[in-house]
Amino acid sequence: MIDKYISMRNSSQYNLNWFYDYFIKNGGDTIGINKFSLVFNMIDLNEMLEALDKKFNLMTLSDAQGKVLKVFKNE
Repeated sequence: MIDKYISMRNSSQYNLNWFYDYFIKNGGDTIGINKFSLVFNMIDLNEMLEALDKKFNLMTLSDAQGKVLKVFKNE
């Protein structure tokens, strides 16, 4: 699951199904993906990504403007 997340972060192509699966696997209420999508679209994606990066213990390499260039495991 983490490897798929890193791949999404590095490509900046986010798959709603991954976030839904993560939500369900981590104790979220079993709601349909349509309801999940409505709520997901109301949150601040950058804040959520920062929280997941921290939870997964990932490092980010950014340019001077703050654009993420690379995300990798902090091993």
